[in-house]
Amino acid sequence: MDYTRLISLLENPPTISYPVILPDFFVDHFVILPTYQGFLKSLDDLAKQGGGNLIGTEQIIRRGGNCVNTTSALHALDVDARMIITTDEYGASLLNALAPPGLNMDNVHRDGRLSATVSIETEFEGRRINMMISDSGSAGAFGFEDLTDSDFELIRKSGLIALVNLNHNHKGTDLAQGLFEMAKETPTKITFMDIGDPSSNSELIEPLVKKVLREGLVDILGANENEIGWLAWELAGRDERLRHRVSNPKEWINLAKKVSHEIGIKIDLHTRHFSAVVDNDDITATPSFHVESRVVCGAGDAWNAGDIYGHLLELSPLDRIILANAVAALYVSSPTISHPSRQNIIAMLRLNPALSSDGKKLLMHQ
Repeated sequence: MDYTRLISLLENPPTISYPVILPDFFVDHFVILPTYQGFLKSLDDLAKQGGGNLIGTEQIIRRGGNCVNTTSALHALDVDARMIITTDEYGASLLNALAPPGLNMDNVHRDGRLSATVSIETEFEGRRINMMISDSGSAGAFGFEDLTDSDFELIRKSGLIALVNLNHNHKGTDLAQGLFEMAKETPTKITFMDIGDPSSNSELIEPLVKKVLREGLVDILGANENEIGWLAWELAGRDERLRHRVSNPKEWINLAKKVSHEIGIKIDLHTRHFSAVVDNDDITATPSFHVESRVVCGAGDAWNAGDIYGHLLELSPLDRIILANAVAALYVSSPTISHPSRQNIIAMLRLNPALSSDGKKLLMHQ
């Protein structure tokens, strides 16, 4: 593929308006294990002996939450990204210690409760997976009424508003509706939403579709195949056959087309094999980059950061998802679990990196 145009723009990027991302911060505790089955056997053995200690695991404590991870990835790309998050004083002090230098923390709400996740990363059926066990903390109840005058001022001056991690938030529809209605008072402001995995909060989907998505309040829906499956399920009257189709990668773009048609929304779809911009029947797609994955959790946040930056740069759909794929690929393959810089992206693209063979095969059938 020819990345000349994208490389040239990344070398001398234009001035852009800052994005605002909200509303969650989690302390993430990663437990990295060789295999899922081996982990289950070890736990079973410990339970049978009445408890004990499973040693020999790799563990990492990091900043987390879709909002903070996305903002951090944008910050690494030299984007003046801002965040509005909810936590408590202890969480704010942890974030200050764990965040990259220079990350803007002016709009950190300290009157909530700490949110935390244990992320178990392992291999299952030949694929790296992450299973998250979370305490939502105050990220589970952050509503539009919790925004302050300082938050509103920050939002008014921004170029893009991104609302993420609604799956934890039982006030998610209220927050999305109020926030995006206010954003739409400025016609040039871009609205971006990533619901997150709604498996544990599927009741969120119906009001979100009715009050936010069908009302045209969201310009870009960032989603993976699982989230698209849940939306298709809701739009089809909660037909379980739609959920089952998610297990077939050949159906992912078709499901995204169904959602785009039904709601009238542009979808930026990211999967482990390929990424695509789906706008009714207009499809732009490219395979993911082929890299060795060292971490899974946070890959979608890194991808969203590249996608958001691409929107602010007004890139073509293809260049935008190539950029997003590169940000995600460098993140998941990083030995230090770090977000890449623009220079890292440029260096990678100059090497004309290999693309996913599975992604190529899947896109040949579209």
